[in-house]
This record gives sequence, C-alpha cells and structure tokens, in this order.
Amino acid sequence: MNCFKCKGNLEEKNVNYMVDLEETIIIIKGVPAKVCTQCGEQYFDDETSENIEKIVDQLKELSTEVSIVNYKENVA
Repeated sequence: MNCFKCKGNLEEKNVNYMVDLEETIIIIKGVPAKVCTQCGEQYFDDETSENIEKIVDQLKELSTEVSIVNYKENVA
C-alpha cells in the first residue's frame, strides 16, 4: 500500500493522536498507524478509528484542560 498523498511507502508505527476540542485537548499515545516514510501522512484502520472515537467521547466528558492517555490501556 502506498500513500494517497505522495505515493510514498507506508510503514507500521505507533503515533500520538491529538484532538483539540474548544474546552480540552486530548492526546492519545501509542496509536497504531501506517505512516508515510516520505511525507509523514498517517493512516488508521477502521477498528483503530472507532477506538479513537470511543476514547475521545469518554474523555471529553471530563472537566480537565488536557488529558493524556495510552491507547493500549484504554482499548479493551
């Protein structure tokens, strides 16, 4: 599989995923992704994307300014 953006090669890596909601910032560490070796574009499979959504939905209910969690510890 090649990058849709630049056609570079993709390799499996763990990355940090960040979402900036107006009231809080959520950082999920260690998210499995395919990353382009040329441009750095990140791709997540369907299961990982669903898990990211679930984690974000859970954390946005907290009243903290910044939340940092580990992906593997929050996926069961």
